[in-house]
Amino acid sequence: MKLTDWTNNKSAIADARQLQSTEIYKMMQEVLAEETPLSRVPIPFGASPTDFAYAHGMQKGYEYALKVLKALGAEAPEIPQEPEATFSSSNQNER
Repeated sequence: MKLTDWTNNKSAIADARQLQSTEIYKMMQEVLAEETPLSRVPIPFGASPTDFAYAHGMQKGYEYALKVLKALGAEAPEIPQEPEATFSSSNQNER
């Protein structure tokens, strides 16, 4: 099931909102927000570009998942946009 499928189901949205309004859920969200990949395993100084790209991707994926979880309780959520990879020459280091 995709987020758009979920948000077409009024009952699912209502149930998600009810769950999201509970204190325990709010505390769980707070823990999730603090447990991001980069806060648990920071990128060491001098890391390779590949290591940095991997860690950045993990972080962005985690942030995306949190946004989707939040959007489950909204009738017209702002759909999180996946990052777009481009490999244009403007992204390359000119030497």
